[in-house]
Amino acid sequence: MNAADMITPSPTWYVMFSGDTKRRNLIDWISPLDFLHVNTFCYDARAGRWLIYDVNRGGVALKAATSEEMDMWIGAMRSVGARILKVEWKERQRIPLQIGMWCVVAVRYAIGCKSLAIRPIGLYRDLLKQGAQAFP
Repeated sequence: MNAADMITPSPTWYVMFSGDTKRRNLIDWISPLDFLHVNTFCYDARAGRWLIYDVNRGGVALKAATSEEMDMWIGAMRSVGARILKVEWKERQRIPLQIGMWCVVAVRYAIGCKSLAIRPIGLYRDLLKQGAQAFP
């Protein structure tokens, strides 16, 4: 294995859409309460860890988690209404314009999604149109 093989996109991504019970920021008024945020995660078989990528108001969070930690986190997020889509990464022409660095833009770029979505609900709809599946 050469060094370039170590840094390749994951073949499968999971995209989590989450919300809140109330709007806390002005920007929250443009999205449904169930779709205020999005992040993504994938499994790295060589490391034996799940990798979480989350761009939020506080910055960028990167987390490596065991399967047990992921089960607990996903369970907790689902208990408050989070939805997860399974996305197969495809090498494709991405939209060349990437303005901004908020959760939707970061996730659509990380997973290789060809979308112009700017809100989580838009990305959710685009992913479903592109063949994403609900993750049980």
